[in-house]
Order: sequence, then structure tokens, then C-alpha cells
Amino acid sequence: MKPAPKPAATKAQMQRLLDSERFLRPWKFRLIRADGQECVVALPNSPSLERPGGIVNGPALMAAADVAMWLAIKSRLGMAHDALTSDLNTVFLAPATTKTVYCTARILKVGARRFFGTAECHDRSGRIFTHHTLTYVRVT
Repeated sequence: MKPAPKPAATKAQMQRLLDSERFLRPWKFRLIRADGQECVVALPNSPSLERPGGIVNGPALMAAADVAMWLAIKSRLGMAHDALTSDLNTVFLAPATTKTVYCTARILKVGARRFFGTAECHDRSGRIFTHHTLTYVRVT
């Protein structure tokens, strides 16, 4: 297995992006780590994300997977380059009732124009709530 490439974007740069983009601010995502191959983000639970029963809603978990993969790609390419989601498939495995949802995204393959990867939303102990497969298209 090849070693992960050296990150092209820093944790501080990516966290500033999360904090500054209007469409991301309401989620309050926190970047835990990104290394050019894998990225972990944290999504703090709040009443606005819960469906009845105190369960984190599905769209929030899908957003966490999408953001984690986007930042994994940013950490690989750098901040000046971007990629857009072209496909996101989600399997719901267990209800997420934790204070913080973590999402770990992994780049599986990099093509000339596409990135392929997986993501899993889980709690701190590793209990998996959702599994996602993602495809991104490079735009710059």
C-alpha cells in the first residue's frame, strides 16, 4: 500500500474554510484531522439536528460525509483546487443519538477527473451509524 501523500492544505486553512462559508456555518463542523488520504470531521449534535426521539437526522449525517470527503480532497490537492460531489450513496445502520458525530472519509482512488471514496459516521468509540460511498469530480 502506498503511503498517504503529504497534505497540500493545512488543518488551519481547512478549518477557516469551514468557519467562513455561509452554507457550512450552521453545522458547526470541526476538523479533527486530514492527511491527504483520510479526513475526520466532528458534527456537534444540537436540537436543530434531531428528529423525534433525539436521533440525528439523516441529511445531517449525509452532510458530514460530504464535508469530510470534500476536505480529504482539499487536503490532497490544496485550497486552490476544488471538486464537486457527483454521487453520494448512504446506508443507515444505526440511530445516531450521541452528543458529537464523527465522520471519517477515505479517498480510495484518484482518477484523472474523479475521486472515489467512502465515509462512515460514528461515535467516539467507533460505533458506526452510516456508511457512504462518494464520487467527486475535479473542477479546477
